[in-house]
Amino acid sequence: MSAVLSKVKRLEEYMASTNASSLDRVLVLSIDKLLDRETSRLISQKARLEQQLADFERRYSLNSEEFYEKFERGELGDAMDFVEWSATYEMAANLRNRLSILGWKEASPS
Repeated sequence: MSAVLSKVKRLEEYMASTNASSLDRVLVLSIDKLLDRETSRLISQKARLEQQLADFERRYSLNSEEFYEKFERGELGDAMDFVEWSATYEMAANLRNRLSILGWKEASPS
């Protein structure tokens, strides 16, 4: 991870020191493609996690936000399903945050 971060920082320094109009179009398109690819990968992961959350919600007739609040307050015990549900909820929240950093906006329900 640190090697990749080092490369990204070098690229950032390079781009900051270069006239924007002289940046190679292929470089810019490559960066866009990498960001799009990572966004797509995270959206797929998010969909899988949201399906798992929906399964828990159906099984326990409780929405995930309400479950998580009660679980964090210690009101639900520590059954394995609840530990897994809590971890899944946290992973989905983490993915939403990472997607937000990448500039992805979730479509609002119609």
